[in-house]
Amino acid sequence: MTDDTLNRALGLTQAIETAVAEDDWVRASALAEERSPLLMSLSPTQTPQALETIRAIQRIDASIREYIRNGHDRLAAQHGAALKRIESVSLYHRTGML
Repeated sequence: MTDDTLNRALGLTQAIETAVAEDDWVRASALAEERSPLLMSLSPTQTPQALETIRAIQRIDASIREYIRNGHDRLAAQHGAALKRIESVSLYHRTGML
């Protein structure tokens, strides 16, 4: 992989991070699909500069995963609260029919 290609992968990773922060999941997905072949073409041996770029990509990916995990947890909590409200309304209606 050339430095230009690796820098392109880093640029795409940064664009993915921006898209995720803006909750633009369609754009983030498209960027990830564009970036994937670049990362898959990495060879096992890399220069120290290339390794630092790869580590930067990994750090950004880790922060994206954390953002997604937190978002998932928030959605799960909201879903659980919604289910409890539905159950409460259902119980209210059943009690009212007695």
